[in-house]
Amino acid sequence: MKNLSIRIIIGILFSAIGLVSLFFTSDALMSAIWLSFGNGLILSDLRFEGVDDNGNIYLKPIPRARTYAAILLIVMAVLLLIFQIFTDLQHP
Repeated sequence: MKNLSIRIIIGILFSAIGLVSLFFTSDALMSAIWLSFGNGLILSDLRFEGVDDNGNIYLKPIPRARTYAAILLIVMAVLLLIFQIFTDLQHP
């Protein structure tokens, strides 16, 4: 529980909102925005513990590929949000 930061908690909340909105509404684009942003937040800050040779517990660094995937998910969420706004303005 001590590994959960505020960004991870917000990411879990956003992902839960996206999942619930996917099940209860027919707006898949808005659900994808919530899920993409929430999962990007979770990936960007989730840290795991490891044990070194002396038996000491330490926090492992976040892998570079996971950081790139998190950035990609957050950028995709922003692009999907812009697309959602554009399509909403096209159909008054």
